Amino acid sequence: MNTTQMVVPISEYPQNKEWKFKTFAMPKLPTSDIGETEVIYKILKTVQEGKNSNDFIKFEGNDKAFKLDRMYEWLRPLGLLKKENLVWKLTDLSEKYLETHDNLYLTAIFCSSLVFMGEILYLLKTPQKMNYILEIAVKKYKINWKTPSEIRNRIKWFRNIGFINYEDFKLEYSLTDLGEEFLDKIKVVMPSDIEEVVDSTESENNIPLSDWSLNLYNNGENFEKKMTIGYIPGKTIDAINIISEYLHLLMNETFVDEIREYSTTNYQIAPSSSNAFLTFLNNIGFVDRLTKLSYKTSKYGVEWLDNESSLNFVVCLEKRFLFIFDLLAELSVESRTTKELTAIAKSLYGFDRENIDEIRKRIIFLKSANLIIDDGLEKYKLTIRGKKILSLFDIKCKKINNTRSEKEELSDSKAIVDNVFVEELVKELRLSSKDSSNPSRFEKSIRDVFEYLGFKANLLGGSGKTDVLIQSQTSERFSYKVAIDAKSTASGAVGEGLINFNSIEEHRELHKADYSLIIGCSFQGEKIYERAQKSKVGLLDVDSLESLIREHSIIPLTSSDYKKIFQQNGLISIDVLEDARNIIQRHGLLVSAIMKCLTNESMDEVTQGILSSKEIYRSVRDDSEYNIEPTLTDIEDIINILSSPLINCIGITKEGYYATGSLIEAGNKFEFYARSCLYKR
Repeated sequence: MNTTQMVVPISEYPQNKEWKFKTFAMPKLPTSDIGETEVIYKILKTVQEGKNSNDFIKFEGNDKAFKLDRMYEWLRPLGLLKKENLVWKLTDLSEKYLETHDNLYLTAIFCSSLVFMGEILYLLKTPQKMNYILEIAVKKYKINWKTPSEIRNRIKWFRNIGFINYEDFKLEYSLTDLGEEFLDKIKVVMPSDIEEVVDSTESENNIPLSDWSLNLYNNGENFEKKMTIGYIPGKTIDAINIISEYLHLLMNETFVDEIREYSTTNYQIAPSSSNAFLTFLNNIGFVDRLTKLSYKTSKYGVEWLDNESSLNFVVCLEKRFLFIFDLLAELSVESRTTKELTAIAKSLYGFDRENIDEIRKRIIFLKSANLIIDDGLEKYKLTIRGKKILSLFDIKCKKINNTRSEKEELSDSKAIVDNVFVEELVKELRLSSKDSSNPSRFEKSIRDVFEYLGFKANLLGGSGKTDVLIQSQTSERFSYKVAIDAKSTASGAVGEGLINFNSIEEHRELHKADYSLIIGCSFQGEKIYERAQKSKVGLLDVDSLESLIREHSIIPLTSSDYKKIFQQNGLISIDVLEDARNIIQRHGLLVSAIMKCLTNESMDEVTQGILSSKEIYRSVRDDSEYNIEPTLTDIEDIINILSSPLINCIGITKEGYYATGSLIEAGNKFEFYARSCLYKR
């Protein structure tokens, strides 16, 4: 069959979706010798044949196996697949495509579902260069594209179908006759057709917040906020209606069996999912658990049912869950994407991992409460109501996340400045690790991280070179180099197919490096670990690198300590640094204990504040506050430092040692010398 010949009549082409409901990214299809359309056809056939979604599939010309479930997820936004009761199924669109194998019809599906797809064909009625097409996408269609990669993907599709020509010498793309014929059969969106998102709260004088929710927020009852909102039946966008249904069901004591039966009948969900939703309703405070097997709508649930306000619902979420109003605070700084907010939640707001689904839920709830609105594609900004809520509850953007314990916490302004720097470093590391369209951003972030850790770091990049070369700043005899390759991916997962281990080894030889390191958001698949081991390459994920940064801000190590990191092959564990940190922490506690011992003794009439090293040893050994088991050598080594002319906080007489200043004064002197040594950032 000639798959570029029209089989499906135009009358049966899919309706063009509203611009705001269209999908942003082209599906990430595996490369193969059979072309993109045949890859899609082959994937859809596996659904038709009832293959298990956990199975893997291969394509001609590509040795890698791909999990079907992942392939299905890529095709779902285009309306080609749907998932019902955990089972993948064909849609009317995909059934017609499988029946006809009409690639013009498939392209019409793409144009109806993807932003700026058919619009490219319209622009190419006059030959254009890639940069011009990108400029129109950004300026006229307000699409947040920093590189032309998405445009390139669309043009590649059209060229394979035969709609677009490319003239090398002019660097221009133009429409073929077949492309012009197809353009006449579809609808395209003009910039003037795109509805500008309007803030419906602009003229709002008062925030429509109920007294009970305001009292709930201010009642002083503190909860340990949870990260995971959890399971809600149906679509998240319908959550308010679904919650209302269940609260009406539970107005009187209702037993779990009845709730499960209702859930199965109305939402076709398993008992475990029903239980998970009850847990959410209980967590938010809308239902009370009366017995092990029964629930009832709580007083707050009854109050909420009075007007089923999305805004009151969000206030209840804020009371019990992380990153609700804090998300608004982040948007008060600038408009942000979902991915940016996900990284910020992990680095600043207590999320134990990056969880984009949880951020999407929060965005849907905040939009329904008219606290945020779209700001172009994939970005969000505050409404007037959102700004007023922040002011009402006095919520500010979080700049500092102090992870130091009380004993380790520094009180001066430098500690605050350093902590802000660390948080910005971590945030940029996370964001750049997923900015695959701008790989140099991740490379620069890695350079900044290793400079902070005390290394000399050079940004290289370019053909045949490693991305970042770091060197320990010590004697040439003991110095070492590490060749670092940065791998940023939109999904965050770095698989074996993205790494050329032969090139990594060549980089190590070219730069006369002692070690090779690959840094990525995360690593996926057993093969990558095996290849890394075999090639003597370390794999360091962003979570581990973030831990290194944070721990360094509390207990800094030297490059000789960090050498243990680079000596590992395969997935790197940072636990190898624990002993070195424990030694430094122990020495820090000993300094504090010795100074405390001598200053406390200063007013004693018998000793006149003078103690021998053995007496100091016994005092520190028995001090339960510090819980240290020092040796006499430890004590004498630290006394020598504190009594040196540089510190001069301990004086020496024939009888022993005495304090010449307080612990604060000792700290100030250490701090002064530390500032003198600091790298100027």
